[in-house]
Amino acid sequence: MRTHLTLLRGALALLLVITGCLFAVGSTIERHHRHHESTAAKTAATGGETTGEIGGESSKPKPAEHATSAETGSRILGVNTESKALSIIAVIASLTLAAAVWLRPARLVLLAVVAFGLVFALGDGREFAHQLKESNGRLAAVAGLLLVLHLVVSALAAAATRASAKRATA
Repeated sequence: MRTHLTLLRGALALLLVITGCLFAVGSTIERHHRHHESTAAKTAATGGETTGEIGGESSKPKPAEHATSAETGSRILGVNTESKALSIIAVIASLTLAAAVWLRPARLVLLAVVAFGLVFALGDGREFAHQLKESNGRLAAVAGLLLVLHLVVSALAAAATRASAKRATA
């Protein structure tokens, strides 16, 4: 029973590290992709000119530029879900939970991992649907893989919670 729990903890910790790294890669690719789209939109809006304006026109953004910059991320409860800072926090949380699972798999830690996996699976599902709508196959594949992996993380954490509860009562 002890070996089973150790293997479960090891798999869970490894999956948390993998999902954290994959999340970082996916969000970086998306940010890079979005940057190229906004650069192309700005070039198209200015008619291909890359030099400064001639005459008395101000440097106010044109409507196409403003629309592109406003669509850089969705907000939930006033928080930009695609910000770089939030991505870094998510990766740190994943790595911290991996260390906590490996070093001290208390019931509260495992329940936090279940919640973490389910919350991220919801976000991954939303991102998967969004990337399919945008016809971006690579990012949709990353989001789909993360969705499955986060669900597996939740399932493994739930199984580890049950196994540690059985061990405590035995």
